[in-house]
Amino acid sequence: MRVNYVLGDPNSMRPAVLTAGLAVSFALAACGSDDKSAAPATSTSDARAQAAATRQALRTALTQVKSGDRKAADDAVSEGYLQHFEDVEGPLDKVDPELNEKLEDTIKGDLREKIKSGASVAEIARLIAAVDADLATAERKLK
Repeated sequence: MRVNYVLGDPNSMRPAVLTAGLAVSFALAACGSDDKSAAPATSTSDARAQAAATRQALRTALTQVKSGDRKAADDAVSEGYLQHFEDVEGPLDKVDPELNEKLEDTIKGDLREKIKSGASVAEIARLIAAVDADLATAERKLK
């Protein structure tokens, strides 16, 4: 396709820009995406592995709270939720929707709020221990 661009006329470039945009869209669609949130875990074994990774993220957050870095702790909880627990939600919801909702609310709501609000290390440690136990239960239920 040959396109003649007329200096000063932005409409003369429109067909080329649209064609290029479509080509890029088709290429990206054909390649897929590296975005982890686009492909949640579909198998229970994947979900169990992601639950374990969520537990590790929470342990990291507790270490950061103990060292006084609440921002890093909040980031660790947020990342653990987004990168790992979101892949647990679908499979867990099929076997125990109440546990799934409890974990979701506690991790992304209660725990992050306690970290941000300056709750004591002991209180955060107790909450993380409870979430850890619930995640262990989730792992068992996903077998």
